[in-house]
Amino acid sequence: MSEKPEAWWRAPPEHAERVERNRQEFMAKFGDFEAAASDGFWLGSSPDGQHLALQFTRPDGSVERIAIYWENVDAFFTELAGAIEYMGKRQLAHVEAKGAA
Repeated sequence: MSEKPEAWWRAPPEHAERVERNRQEFMAKFGDFEAAASDGFWLGSSPDGQHLALQFTRPDGSVERIAIYWENVDAFFTELAGAIEYMGKRQLAHVEAKGAA
């Protein structure tokens, strides 16, 4: 397979500036990322298939549960894919080069 897969989660060029502005605003408002870190997670579905369920375990043992209506799951995955791509770019930007390829 020689073709690159389409990055379906990326905003079209006319929305890229707004997406980046939203990303920066989110990071500024989120607060302390380390304090909100999770030690583990569990994903599933409601018995009727109407909700995507996410359960996060905190370092202190407490549990946060979130349920997303099925109508919002596609938007959730689009946002998730974009956030993961951004994470990768930020991680690569902070890595020191260690030799030649």
